[in-house]
Order: sequence, then structure tokens, then C-alpha cells
Amino acid sequence: MQARKQPTVGLDLAQFTNPNISVSGRYTSSVSSAVYKFDLIWHLVKRDFSLRFKRSALGVLWSLVLPLAQLLVLVFLFNKVVPLKIDDYPAFVFSALLPWTWFSSCLSAAGGLFVNNRDLVRRPNFEPYIIVIVNTVSNLLIYLVALPILFVLLVLDGRVITSMLIILPVLSLIQGILTVGLGLMIATLNVFYRDVQQIVSVAVMLLFYMTPVFYSFDSVSENYRIIYTLSPVSILIQSYRSIFFYGSAPDWELLLVAGISSLIFYAIGYLIYKRNLHNVIDEI
Repeated sequence: MQARKQPTVGLDLAQFTNPNISVSGRYTSSVSSAVYKFDLIWHLVKRDFSLRFKRSALGVLWSLVLPLAQLLVLVFLFNKVVPLKIDDYPAFVFSALLPWTWFSSCLSAAGGLFVNNRDLVRRPNFEPYIIVIVNTVSNLLIYLVALPILFVLLVLDGRVITSMLIILPVLSLIQGILTVGLGLMIATLNVFYRDVQQIVSVAVMLLFYMTPVFYSFDSVSENYRIIYTLSPVSILIQSYRSIFFYGSAPDWELLLVAGISSLIFYAIGYLIYKRNLHNVIDEI
């Protein structure tokens, strides 16, 4: 199931790309440069997040419409029409649907990040990869906004919220690295081949059914489990479900595989971005 595309950063955010916005007005050292970039990203994230819901009656509540609508459809289909016989199914699904929505929303929007922000990309003092990070973090905030609904479902189903939640930042970091890496690939390649964005839309839809979001990993045939144990997305989804729904620790060996895979995807994505950056600027 494909997530709705999210709006990109927007050209009017260029006002934050001026390196003179710091308190001291200078970023000469590496530490100062890192502080500047962090400050810049945070300003862009806040601006992007506010622009998504500007002049909207429901505001940020609209961010909950997509996952809740998907939840209702999945619960109706697999609890009533084709029962999967999974206990506490709404909480079971939602514990995996929220991180999946974060992932799919980022990838669905990635294709247009450089193309739709061409004026921002062309600015001399701006690093275009920041746009990909902003897209990832902005969608992460929407994910975090929806977490209280998940906690309510867990409590209503009698599930215990355990200390395993302390692992959430680790899972989010791994997913963030994976998402940024894939986002850099998609955003860069889509500048030269506009079919990339369409291919990604189809791939995200297919990946949804190949990821144990609305069904259990235990129900997967033994012949195909290797696919799920090698997919970093599948591992992350199972890990989220472990800490949220089951209140237990994830499989650390599989999580290590997901972490290494995410770093590899990030390295490949950054390499593709760095090698084509000059051509990206010329092309757009």
C-alpha cells in the first residue's frame, strides 16, 4: 500500500541557507560548521513541518489521517473479510504501520527533492543532501506525533508498555540512515532519469506486501523467510513490533544485519550523490 507523497522542502526555505545566521556570524572551524549545519537543518525542518499544514483547519492532525485510514482498511480486511486470527490486531498492525509510513513517505517524496528545490540546490553555500535529511526528519516528526495513538491502542488491548522502548532511538537511527541513503540515490538519479520516481512508487507499493506489516513473520513460508531476514526494512519493522507490541527485545543479530545494510546503502547513496553533484546542479 503506497503512502501519500509528502510536500518537499520548498524554495522559500532558501532564507535559511545564509551562513551569516549564526550567533557569532562565522563558521570557520569544523565544529562551528557542524553546529551551523545542525542549526540549518533544524530551521528547515521546522519550516517544512509548518508549511505542510499552513492554513489547514485540522493542522497537524491531517498527518494522522493516512495511517489511521490504512489501519481501518487493514483491520476490516484481515479481521473481518479474510481473518488472519491475530490477537489484538489493530495494535499489532499499527505498531508496524507507523514506521512503515515514515519510510514510504520519505521515499515517495525523494524523487522530487532536488528537482522541486532547484533554486535552493544552486545556492553556492548550500549542500543539497541537507534537503534529503530535512525530508527524513520532518516525516519522523509526523511519526512521533502519531505514537500516542499507538500507546492508547496497546493499553486498550491490555498490552504492557515495557522498558524496551529505550531501544526506539536506536531503531529510528538505523532507519534514518537507511532512508537518507536511499533518498540520496533516488533524488540524484531522478534528476537525470525522471522514470526513477515512477519506479520508486511501484517499488514502495510492492515492498509493502513483502514486509510483515499487516501479517506476522511467523506466517511466512520457510522457503521465503530468507528474503525477510536479509531485508533491513523487514528487520526494522519486526523490531518495532517487538518493542511496542510484544514488549520484548528485538533479535540483536538481525538488527546488526539491518544496521550494517543501512550503512552500506547510505555509503552507496552518498557516493552516487557526491559523484554526480556537479552534473545535478548543471542539469536542473
